[in-house]
Amino acid sequence: MAFRFLQSIFSGPSEPGKFDKDLMLRGIERVVDGTDPRLRAVSHYRRKLWPAVERGIDYVVNFVNALPPAVTADRQGYMTDPRLRALFASPESLREILSFSDGTRNYLKQAPNPLPTELYAALGAVRVERNVLGIETEGEILQRDVAQTIVNFSDHRVVCFADNGQDSRRELMQRGCDVLIETALQGLIASRVEKTQLEQQQRKLLLQKAGLLKQAQVGLQSLAEPVAREPVDLNAIEQQLETLETELSQLRADSATLDKHLGKVAATLSEPEKYLQLESIPLTLDHTNIKVSADSQRVANSMTFQEIVLGKDRRIVAMFICFPSSELLPQPDFFEEANRLLYST
Repeated sequence: MAFRFLQSIFSGPSEPGKFDKDLMLRGIERVVDGTDPRLRAVSHYRRKLWPAVERGIDYVVNFVNALPPAVTADRQGYMTDPRLRALFASPESLREILSFSDGTRNYLKQAPNPLPTELYAALGAVRVERNVLGIETEGEILQRDVAQTIVNFSDHRVVCFADNGQDSRRELMQRGCDVLIETALQGLIASRVEKTQLEQQQRKLLLQKAGLLKQAQVGLQSLAEPVAREPVDLNAIEQQLETLETELSQLRADSATLDKHLGKVAATLSEPEKYLQLESIPLTLDHTNIKVSADSQRVANSMTFQEIVLGKDRRIVAMFICFPSSELLPQPDFFEEANRLLYST
């Protein structure tokens, strides 16, 4: 779900009110298509969504522009940039990720031939910190079972390929806008699921109430059925039903009309900082990615990563990179490899 029609917006100024009108309208249609196409039935839906869509785009533009310039991700860059050495075990590991990631394969399927001399992309990875017991040397004393924190990076991804840095950033902006659209859609889905669950719970309580009323002999069945031995608390059941009905009525008021749905979508896009943030993560690491305190005498490198925070708990270390296309290793021919294995057995 890419905002490809918004590319010229991202190349222009990012102040609110400065985006091209035609592209803003197309952006609004993209939001509607990505959430609930029935929103077009709402009177003046474009006018109602305009400020929220503009706010979301403006936020994403500034969000992506806050990422530092591209890092050269080749062998020489690996040797000089401590962030690359922390992210990858070796220059060969870096080269393999650049060559064989899913994003690279997808790019090469539609890339020009020959490839641009230099490629730009966005690199992502997941940071995981683990507490371990290790060995440290303090002067000439070797200490064992020392509490340490090791930082690992996994699930490397390379996306947003382009032959220049500006287009790579535009692609990441498009993906950022899609995050907000998908978040708005999930909000609508969650509301409907909650409503369904409450209705099921209400039916269950109503059946329970009917059974208790029957046990309490409050209807005509008391003429034909024996009286219950155990007293029942009808007031407690009534209170539960009243509380549940209040919650259900509120949900109906929020989601029963398309206008309310549109309001939910607009609310999400109007507060993009709740769902998409950028945090600076300073780290001081030794050559094995063990955290080192600032006052330690151990050899270590201080560095700062930019981490994208999606929602409440999903984090992705992100940086822009550039590298010569000649760094890419030849892509494997899976059909040829399968034939080789088949006839070698």
